[in-house]
Amino acid sequence: MTKRISREECEQLYRIHETPAHVIGHCNAVAHVALEIGRKLNEHGYNFDLALIEGAGLAHDVARVQEEHWRVGAQILRGLGYDDEADIVDVHMHRHTYDFETLSEMDLVCIGDRLVIENQYAGLDKRFEYIINKAKVHYPHRIWKIEENREKLRTLLGQIEEAMGQTIDSLFLDS
Repeated sequence: MTKRISREECEQLYRIHETPAHVIGHCNAVAHVALEIGRKLNEHGYNFDLALIEGAGLAHDVARVQEEHWRVGAQILRGLGYDDEADIVDVHMHRHTYDFETLSEMDLVCIGDRLVIENQYAGLDKRFEYIINKAKVHYPHRIWKIEENREKLRTLLGQIEEAMGQTIDSLFLDS
């Protein structure tokens, strides 16, 4: 069986790498969202590795205080033998794959990251408005690409919802 990082090991890494509390909350929320989507898809015949999704979600921003935190985080995880989690952490900032037929644990973690603001599920439009508002300050020339990615992700989320038989919002916003 493949070695997977545990919640306890992630908590140790947060302490070692001085991950801020608000980032830890974000990691927990991303892991939760990605894991719930994976669980629901598995209930409908898919076979996602839920331990990989949870571990990579929990660890994805462990090095957020570092420059190029995705690379640093991936190096930390590789050094501990968590290569699959490292692969996900390494691309989480820049992965824009929108193919339902090849949907993977990596995609689910990245989707979770794109649906969460801080430590709360926000949904697609609210999260992307947050991203666009941040981009207006530092990267106004990239807003068109963010909008394009939002629409591609909207299509993919629709396909996921069809496969799950319910909306993603209903997993997190309904009581």
